[in-house]
Amino acid sequence: MDDMNCHPSNSGETKAANTAKQERLAFRKKVLKVGGAVALVLVGLLTLPIPFGTLKIVGSDKVTVQDVEVAGDIGEPVNILRINTEKLKDRLAKDLRVEEAQISYELPLTMVVRIVERKAIAVVPAQFGYLTLDKNGQVIASESVIEDTTIPIISGVKGGNILLGDMVTDTPILQALEYLRDLDGDTFKQIAEVNVGDANQLLVYTVSGVQIRLGDGSNLKSKAELTASMLKDLVKRQGNVQYIDVNPTSPYIKTDKVVE
Repeated sequence: MDDMNCHPSNSGETKAANTAKQERLAFRKKVLKVGGAVALVLVGLLTLPIPFGTLKIVGSDKVTVQDVEVAGDIGEPVNILRINTEKLKDRLAKDLRVEEAQISYELPLTMVVRIVERKAIAVVPAQFGYLTLDKNGQVIASESVIEDTTIPIISGVKGGNILLGDMVTDTPILQALEYLRDLDGDTFKQIAEVNVGDANQLLVYTVSGVQIRLGDGSNLKSKAELTASMLKDLVKRQGNVQYIDVNPTSPYIKTDKVVE
């Protein structure tokens, strides 16, 4: 009788176990189906020409979305999941307009390409026109006439047979660039010319015609700082300024005496 009483209980436990097993199998099948569907969607997005997301360019009005698509070999329709970001950054770095490219993402589905533009710092006469240089001395433009008159000209030397994208190697030009690079923004705007014809007496001229004597190419950072502070002092001076000497050991401003 005891054995007979146990059978219904065992039968119920077995049925419950089978039900739980079936539920687990059904759940696994559902998970596999969902996972398979997701995998198919991902494979499709990564391999097929399916539009997904958008590109946005910030930091430049010169570099367009089309420029970025060409640089990254991005076909239409745009699919941001298929873009090789490292390749895109490397290709953009070779564009003379671009100093640096940074890539990030914004919700919901936007790839943001932030462009740091390469800025012109000076022009220098060349064999056939003028070369525009960036702060490192790379030629970023070559023109028959000076297009941008807001940046200083380096005179007293010629760039020679230098091509677009080349780096200048002439020491006097590099010294002029170092000086200009160390100027603050307000002071830089006041500089019209750097004459490097005499390596021992580099001369700078402001847009108002004031001559600044740098001496040789040493201590250019200190001389740039002195240039900024001494140009500010000019507004307090009476008489015409003949020249400014920014020799760090004995800087001074030479003015004509005021005749009363």
